[in-house]
Amino acid sequence: MKVLLALDGSPPSLVARDLVANLPWPTGTTVHLVSAYQVPIDWTGGVGSTMAWVGDIDDAIRDQLADDLRAMAEPLLARGLAVEHHVARGRAADAIIDAAVDVDADLIVTGSRGRGPIRSMLLGSVAAEVAADAPLPVLVARGTTAERLLVATDGSPNATGIPGVIAGWGIFGGAKADVVAVSVPDPPGYALMAKLYTLGSDALAKSREKDAERTQVDADAMAEAIRNIGIPTTPYVRSGDAAAQILDAATDFDSDLIVTGSRGLGQLERLLLGSVARNVLVHAGCSVLIVRTGADAEPSQEEKPT
Repeated sequence: MKVLLALDGSPPSLVARDLVANLPWPTGTTVHLVSAYQVPIDWTGGVGSTMAWVGDIDDAIRDQLADDLRAMAEPLLARGLAVEHHVARGRAADAIIDAAVDVDADLIVTGSRGRGPIRSMLLGSVAAEVAADAPLPVLVARGTTAERLLVATDGSPNATGIPGVIAGWGIFGGAKADVVAVSVPDPPGYALMAKLYTLGSDALAKSREKDAERTQVDADAMAEAIRNIGIPTTPYVRSGDAAAQILDAATDFDSDLIVTGSRGLGQLERLLLGSVARNVLVHAGCSVLIVRTGADAEPSQEEKPT
């Protein structure tokens, strides 16, 4: 297995490193460490990039970052993991994604925030951009363990592909899981309007009953699939706003990792990261794994933001 771990020396990135060090990766796993940098040239009058001393600064930065990566790799090496180092010049999010594609990584792991200027943000811009744009699964770490999983499902292809992806990694042996599927209620006044338009028909009630049954089926099916890969699992159904209910469930179950698909049913096909996954990623107090399967794993060029 190949893991791309983004490191910049910030405390959140070291949390991501320690999570990687603590997971039971399969034999032969290689962890690719990547650190990105940009040389500021605004004060050079637009010609600095052609001047020799800028090249000296560039070399010095690369040498320092390489030394930093070697130092930060020690806990990974102590666990017997193979480690490779990559120092890339460019925007951090682009460099991380490009490096992951270049090494054919199975997973990107990043901290929740980096060294950016707004450290009070719940999710840093680099982590958010990587999670939104990467064509492979992304784990945003907020803790150093993954022993209690919360798997969110809505029956969509992105969700139903989760068990197959994590089974191939084999890194959650010994973990326990809860599955949550959320039934979204009708907006206020909807039932009355529907009744008026259907002349008092009970069609709406029957439709809502079927929706509730489908939600339970989705939860049960996901729980069975997770059990089949060796993880004890309990299914739950909740009602309300999907992202809010997933976040509340993670708090109630003391989850240390939420696993969700990148998009669910009803999401616009152009969105690389659906609104539920995005809201969970931004507001979760624990680590979040965004799993991409099928078409989402290979976004078309016209889908990428310009």
